[in-house]
Amino acid sequence: MKHPTGAKWGNHFEESGRQLADAAAEVGVQLTPEQVASLLLHLGMVLEANRTMNLTRIDDVEAAVVGHVVDSLALVAVIREIAGPVVEGESVDLGSGAGFPGFPLAILSGSRVTLVESVGKKAMFLRSVAAELDNSADVAVLGARAEEVALERPGAFQIVTARALAALPSLVELAAPLLSAGGRLFAMKGQPSPEEIARGREVAVLVGLTEERVERYRLPGSARDRSVIVYRKKGEPLRPLPRRPGMAQRKPLA
Repeated sequence: MKHPTGAKWGNHFEESGRQLADAAAEVGVQLTPEQVASLLLHLGMVLEANRTMNLTRIDDVEAAVVGHVVDSLALVAVIREIAGPVVEGESVDLGSGAGFPGFPLAILSGSRVTLVESVGKKAMFLRSVAAELDNSADVAVLGARAEEVALERPGAFQIVTARALAALPSLVELAAPLLSAGGRLFAMKGQPSPEEIARGREVAVLVGLTEERVERYRLPGSARDRSVIVYRKKGEPLRPLPRRPGMAQRKPLA
C-alpha cells in the first residue's frame, strides 16, 4: 500500500493523520496508524481524481478529512453501538460514489463490503482504490443499480449503508430486498424533515422493515447536526420487490 501523494497532499500527510486520529476519537473511534494510512490513501486518491471527474464538492484537505472520512467513521461508531463491535456477514454500500462510507467501513470492520455504483467512471475509480488498498480492506465493486443487485443477490447483506443517496422513502425500498432477516439499513442524512422521516417509516412498514432509531451527531468543528436513521428487517414485503430500476425514486410507495 502506498502513502498519499500529489500536490494537494505533500507535507499535509503527517498533519492530516494527526487531525484524522484526533477527530475520529471525538466521534468514538480509535484508529491504528495503519488504519489512518489506509483512510488517507483513499482520501488522497479521491482528491486527485476529483481534478478530472465529479466525485466531491470538497477539495480542501482538512475539510475533506472531517466532511468525508470522519463523517464515515461516525457511522462506524453507530454501527458498533447498535450491531456490535464485529460486523457479522457482508455489508453493501449503495450509490458509493467516491467510496464513503464504504471504504472506511471495510477498513475498520475487516469484513467484506460491496460497493454498488451505477456510474461507470466512478465504479472504475472505486476498483482502483480497492487495488491500492490491497489487503487493508476486503472490498468488492459492482457497477450496477441497487435493484439489479437485489435480483442477483436477494437477502445477501446484513448491513446496508447509504450516504445522502435518495430520500428516505426511496432508500428504504431499495434496501429492503437486499437485507437478510434481522439485517439493518443505516441511512446517513443531514437534517431530514419530520415529513421525510415519517414517509420513510410508512414505507418501511410496507417493505418489511421497521424504524429502529434516529441517531443525531455533530462533526468536530461543525455547528450542523447530521443523522443516521436505522431500520431493521422484521418480515416480508407486502408487495414484490425490487420494482423496476428507478421506480423507487420516481414513484415512491409513500
